Amino acid sequence: MEILPIFAPYLYVVKYPDDFTLVWNDEINLYFDEDQIGDMDEFDRLFSLWSNPLYLENFFNSNEEYLNAPYWQKYNTSPENLSKLTSKKALDFEKEILKKQSQPNELFQPLHNDNSRLINISEGKAKYNWLRIYAVKIDENRFLIVGGAIKLTFKMDAHKSTQDELKKIAYIKNILIENNIIDGDSFDDALYEINL
Repeated sequence: MEILPIFAPYLYVVKYPDDFTLVWNDEINLYFDEDQIGDMDEFDRLFSLWSNPLYLENFFNSNEEYLNAPYWQKYNTSPENLSKLTSKKALDFEKEILKKQSQPNELFQPLHNDNSRLINISEGKAKYNWLRIYAVKIDENRFLIVGGAIKLTFKMDAHKSTQDELKKIAYIKNILIENNIIDGDSFDDALYEINL
């Protein structure tokens, strides 16, 4: 695994190897060329999936039972419609991230709604409708993006895709702590030496 800058010194991202099955697996690999698998960081991988009509239609078709929840009733919940709407929202979300790239504290909030603020080495989320980007806060206005998902359920542990994101967040957070990365200075010192 590698940590790469997106908008240094504010936003960084994890690039997972092709054998990290929470990210690269038979289900997801169908939507990428062979040379992209294991060679894309999470930011690029997510926005590639969220703009892929085939992936989105398949995702919503295979999760139709979740679309009966009250949240989804305000939308035309046909997989075709949600696919088009998600592509548009992904583009808007990416623009929002670009706009606030030097102020990620304005994008990210605590992962769990019962926390009132983000502290160093804590879990965070940026959200745009049902799209989520998950990150670990490194320091004030510094975040490491570890993943993201289309959030279908209120609780993250109620759907496999968000369960997998919880695992990735915990995995990366533990690696940071094991390597004594507790703030921006220790992150900078270890940035290119960390063996994730």
